[in-house]
Amino acid sequence: MGRPAGSRNPDFEATRASLVRAVQARLATSDGVRASFRELAAAAGVSVATLRHYFGSREGVIEAVMSQWHQMGQRYLLEVATGPLLPVRASLAWFLDFFALGFRRGVGDIHAIGLAAGMREPTLGPTYLCHVLDPTLEAIEARLARHVARGELRPSDVRHMALSLVSPALLALLHQGPLGGEGARPLAWESFCSDHLEAFFRAFGTGYEAPAEAGARVTRSEDLQPPRQ
Repeated sequence: MGRPAGSRNPDFEATRASLVRAVQARLATSDGVRASFRELAAAAGVSVATLRHYFGSREGVIEAVMSQWHQMGQRYLLEVATGPLLPVRASLAWFLDFFALGFRRGVGDIHAIGLAAGMREPTLGPTYLCHVLDPTLEAIEARLARHVARGELRPSDVRHMALSLVSPALLALLHQGPLGGEGARPLAWESFCSDHLEAFFRAFGTGYEAPAEAGARVTRSEDLQPPRQ
């Protein structure tokens, strides 16, 4: 007996996730965001009709890549937003290390794809913002607001504070990774973060550091486990 009209195969979601991974690998290549729908299907090893069945359109494929990373990153964003706080300097240094490690373990490809596709195709810009960049900003906004409430940061617009903290770090990571700066003009990440945080605290710090919250600890970089695909 056949499936009812409109029903999905039992393995629909698993197959879709597998196709997302294959398409992402193609999108992450140097000319990936220019790949046609047919080229994305070929990279995934399926027909155009099959890819259309799972995603509807080329824009739908790219949105699925962004959405899957958003779902995978939820637990990590929640840790940034609500995890026990260290004193503010250690807290924000931890965030920058966590952000960098995630970037190097695959999230950087998503930022590169989202920026390239979003600037080339305006309909995809909001997709990147909704699924990747804004959730990151919102998570650190929540952490910053808690530090403001503890008296460690001056009362300010936390969205502005988040952009001030994340934007230079994201640019530095894009410079060193997808843009090839690690080979062309290397940057010492630890030194950059130290200088960046000093500037951030000159702008927003109060000079006070509250005690660590229960359960907070300094996490070694090798213990950090941001999302992988």
